[in-house]
Amino acid sequence: MQRYFIPSGTKFLSETDQHHIKKVMRMNTGDQVVICSDSCHLVELIIKEDVTYKIIKTLEKIKKRNIILVQGLPKHPKLETTIKYATMAGVNEIICVPMKHSIVKDTPSDSKMQRYHMIAKEASELAHRDDVPKISLIKTLKEIELLPNTHLFDEKSTDIILDRTTEPVMIIIGPEGGIHEDERKYLLSKGVKNTSLGPLIYSSEIAGVLAIQTLMTFL
Repeated sequence: MQRYFIPSGTKFLSETDQHHIKKVMRMNTGDQVVICSDSCHLVELIIKEDVTYKIIKTLEKIKKRNIILVQGLPKHPKLETTIKYATMAGVNEIICVPMKHSIVKDTPSDSKMQRYHMIAKEASELAHRDDVPKISLIKTLKEIELLPNTHLFDEKSTDIILDRTTEPVMIIIGPEGGIHEDERKYLLSKGVKNTSLGPLIYSSEIAGVLAIQTLMTFL
């Protein structure tokens, strides 16, 4: 069933979503969709000049693990891939950070950040999530407030990830060039666990998605 997200605290669909309902999906009054804000509701559409709706019932919240992905800044198209599929895998938050081996050092423009948020919103709708992950950008690793349960996924590690708990978890993925030794030493000094996804090497843009899928636990 088609799903739309609206900002917390509001009841109104955006002009873009209204256009999608009327012109793309060609829906009519009485058609049902899911609208999510602080919670998700099955609603019946009322289509006039504007699109409004009547709530039929509130849906049960999806239970999933709280996972934060720290992604070493890759090239622009690769970051879009990470955002899309990490969202579909269930990530709660994506923190983008330039690292020493990042090819791209410049922070994304406001227009690119808006595009990233739109990609996350569309992926959330496609995956039938009941929320949209937060996407943020920080300047250095040292600005990150590490969780007690944080894993650095590192190609040099031989310790396969075995975390099957349900507690919040943070995962750190390096950029195309991998984790710099100085960054590795810093993170390990902070108690970050050095772990692996196995013997194969994965590209930066999909490593985080695989890690999320490995750690995700539905309660």
